[in-house]
Amino acid sequence: MSAAAEPALSPRRRWSSVAALALAETVSWGVLFYTFGVLLPAMEADLGVGRTALTAIFSAALLVGGLAAAPTGRWLDRWGARRLMTSGAIAAALLLVGWARAESFASLALVWLGLGFTHALVLYEPAFVAVTGWFAEPRERARALLVITLVAGLASTIFLPVAGSLLVAHGWRTTVLVLAGIVAVVTIPVHASLPRHHGSSGAERARPGRRKGAE
Repeated sequence: MSAAAEPALSPRRRWSSVAALALAETVSWGVLFYTFGVLLPAMEADLGVGRTALTAIFSAALLVGGLAAAPTGRWLDRWGARRLMTSGAIAAALLLVGWARAESFASLALVWLGLGFTHALVLYEPAFVAVTGWFAEPRERARALLVITLVAGLASTIFLPVAGSLLVAHGWRTTVLVLAGIVAVVTIPVHASLPRHHGSSGAERARPGRRKGAE
């Protein structure tokens, strides 16, 4: 069945999905972007790797996320945001466990290159595509995007002190495992529950290149 043939999403469903996605984005940004710097000194001491090399890993991960943006757009058209973002959240949680168990520069680099790839699957770009499809009216669409951006903007305010407190109490490896659990418990269910389709013919017209069955 095509997206246009399915019943439109109710306002309550749209806005509850926006709220849930805002929460997931906050967690994803907080864990996958901001906590690396908090844990950097502890990783440097534990792994015996210089700070320059460690920051190079993070920079390379950001580059991978940027390069993955183009294929991610094609996958969104083919599979929809729900499937893509759920897969990305699962991959991110597993890779975070790998980060906690990294014992060398090489293993840490491989894990973070993978995490950089998940940035393209779970951060703003696919979330904005999903939200754009749920709202045909431009003003409501802009309001929904603003809600997600404002809420996710609190990611550093929340997760920098959380990661710092966990680091002091339990060390960096346990901290990463706890963060992996948060990503798994919060973001995987949220993404798996996203609407399967755009929900309105107006949204479908806003993205004429999308295929049938996409979200």
